[in-house]
Amino acid sequence: MPIAELPSGINLCHEAFGDPGDTALLLMHGLGSQLLLWEVGFCEGLAATGFHVIRYDHRDSGCSTILEEGSAYTLSDQAADAVGLLDFLGVADAHVVGMSMGGMIAQTFAVEHPDRCRSMVSMASNTGNRDFGRPSGPALEAMLAPAPDDPTAAVEKELTDRRLWASVWHDDDHARAIFAAYAERSVQPRHAFERQITAAMAHGNREDRLATITVPTLVVHGTADTLVTLGGGQRTAEVIPGADLMVVEGWGHDMAPGAWPHLIDAISTHCHRVDSTN
Repeated sequence: MPIAELPSGINLCHEAFGDPGDTALLLMHGLGSQLLLWEVGFCEGLAATGFHVIRYDHRDSGCSTILEEGSAYTLSDQAADAVGLLDFLGVADAHVVGMSMGGMIAQTFAVEHPDRCRSMVSMASNTGNRDFGRPSGPALEAMLAPAPDDPTAAVEKELTDRRLWASVWHDDDHARAIFAAYAERSVQPRHAFERQITAAMAHGNREDRLATITVPTLVVHGTADTLVTLGGGQRTAEVIPGADLMVVEGWGHDMAPGAWPHLIDAISTHCHRVDSTN
């Protein structure tokens, strides 16, 4: 996959789908994940609705730059990475879609770079207000527990964890194959994972900042999400001026293929509506 070399020294691995002449749609994945979260079928499905879909690995993820131990950054730095990627690709602006931590980065992108953000979709995310969207006890414990060193055991831990916050469309074999692909492509060091958690938490409650967002916003959340519970999405929609909320019955904190039709329709409808009014 291509690598974007940013002036900051961060290199971002990325891949695009669809017609480059179509409006860009930038996908931001979540904590401990990779661009593989956005599977090829999902990206092609979005592209078929008329978008140039771009997925990429955040810093400290996948095949992008893994920083040295002792490094630190914020959601603002990660949002600036996204701007750098658009600059590298020669893209003036994009619809920005983020899930979980990616939703926090997308929100920050909309706050700090509204001229580069055609619209924003925040999925399975929150505002940083600890009173809303808190994970269940077992989900939080599972997320924070270190993965085993053995690759096979690590995949099985991922699968056991996933069942705690999975969608009704979850399939063990499909999930196991995805986790194995993650492990084969790139294993995230623990210090990189912990830096991403720190970045997500560094701003604390972000509601004052989110209240300044002016770009059209859609918030999407699932009823089966136990990692960032539904209240996180509901509060996000309350805080961002004019935001729409879509609740997906049975969707958890994953990208199970059964959820794709619901998510592709929600994202594409929102983005096309915005483009039609510009």
